[in-house]
Amino acid sequence: MRKKGFTLIELLVVIAIIALLMAILMPALRRAKQQTQAVICRSNLKQWGLVFTLYAHDNEDSFPQSIADNGVNAEDAWILGATLPYYKELDMRMCPSTRTIDRPPAAYLRGGTFTAWGPFPPSYDGNEWWDHLATGSYGFNEWCADPPPGRRTFWQLPSDNAIRKTTTKGADNIPLVLDSVYVDTAVRDTDAAPSNDEHSRDVYIASWNNNAMKYYSIDRHKGGINGVFVDMHTQHVGIKQLRRLKWHKNFDTSLTPAYDTWLDSYKDY
Repeated sequence: MRKKGFTLIELLVVIAIIALLMAILMPALRRAKQQTQAVICRSNLKQWGLVFTLYAHDNEDSFPQSIADNGVNAEDAWILGATLPYYKELDMRMCPSTRTIDRPPAAYLRGGTFTAWGPFPPSYDGNEWWDHLATGSYGFNEWCADPPPGRRTFWQLPSDNAIRKTTTKGADNIPLVLDSVYVDTAVRDTDAAPSNDEHSRDVYIASWNNNAMKYYSIDRHKGGINGVFVDMHTQHVGIKQLRRLKWHKNFDTSLTPAYDTWLDSYKDY
């Protein structure tokens, strides 16, 4: 007896059912992937918290001085160079939600919401300490520094605004390392929120000069970013919450920025 095969209509019905199941499952799978990436991101930031805990333990609870003088070289003075001896896994510099872009190295290459900053130009022989920092997707708060009193840091930041120690009062609201489109920043309370033409979901950002608050105003993790704070706890930070963090010693958190229309849909924490 000859076996009956599938008819064309039956085959189309099966394909339609599979397509329907895929349409139902894909958003759930996408959300699961995003949640996994956010968890790994926070794990990376916990590792950064451990790195700074170890550094502070060896340096009387202080951050690097961020100025190369008084016998301190550039590597030990800068927050990224000074912490290099405390970790080996370079992957902890990359949020899993981001990817690197194949582009020629150049100074001050910024990233985007889902792209890493860099790569920066290598040294002449490729063996200098900064060669390890060619790319990444987290940004470091340059106010966390311990410069000599009355001096400005390498980035010309006044020392009276510095967050000098991990034991600083209110450390749980002082950001240290966060998702960012650039390697390091110094947010000021005069910084503006990004406008529509400057906000980008996944495009290389070349025009964001100054106004460092824009470097963190990205929707990388469900309406905001992840960060580790000076007390070394990690948390999700909503975009509108960024303005309420104590970025430096005298930062005025009471000011309300004029958010542009693209932020209307985000939660007002």
